Amino acid sequence: MTKTFMKNLSVIDNETGSAMVLALIVLAALTIIGIFSINTSTIETQIDTNDRLHKMAFYEADGGTEVAREMIEQNIACTPAGFQTEPLTIGSLVVENKDFAFSENAPAATYPSDTQRDMQFPADDTQPHTNIVVFGNTQLSTGSALQMAAGYEGKGKGAAGGGGRIVYNVHSKHENPARSSSSHIRTVYRHMIGQEGDCKY
Repeated sequence: MTKTFMKNLSVIDNETGSAMVLALIVLAALTIIGIFSINTSTIETQIDTNDRLHKMAFYEADGGTEVAREMIEQNIACTPAGFQTEPLTIGSLVVENKDFAFSENAPAATYPSDTQRDMQFPADDTQPHTNIVVFGNTQLSTGSALQMAAGYEGKGKGAAGGGGRIVYNVHSKHENPARSSSSHIRTVYRHMIGQEGDCKY
C-alpha cells in the first residue's frame, strides 16, 4: 500500500516541463500571428495613404483644368494683348504670362513645371501647388466654308454657319513636394470665335 502511494506521488511531482514547452509553443505562435497582423495593418495603412494622396493630387490637377478654361475665356476677352498686367493675381491664382491664350506652340522645355508655366495656384512652390500651361491653334468648325473676320453676321462667324474655333491644349499638374506626389492631366478645350465677353483684367 505504501509503495503504490509513493509511486502515485512521484508521477504527480514529475516536473519534466511538457506543459511549459506546450505553453511556450502556443505563445510563440500567437506572437508570430500578431507580428504578421501588425505588418499587414501597416502595409494597408501605407496603401490607403498613397491612394488618398494620389486622389487628392488628381482632383487638384483636374480643378486646374477647370480654372484654365475660365481663364482662357477671360484672356481672350482682353484681345489682342491679353491681360493688362503681368503677373496678375486673382485670389490664390497667379497668371505669369499675360497673353497665354494667344500662344500656338507647346513650350520647348518639360511642362508644366515650376519653371515652365502660364498659371499657378497657390503661389508658394514649397507647398502643394498646381501649374498650368495652355496653347492652341485656330481652326474652322465643321461645316464652315468661309471664315469671316467681320461683317453683318458678326465677328468670327462662318459663311456656312460653322464659324471658327480655337482648340487649346490644357496641361495641369499638381505637385506636393512634401509627399512626393503629383498628377498631370491634359485636356482639350474649344473656344468658339466671336463668343468673347468683356475684358475684366
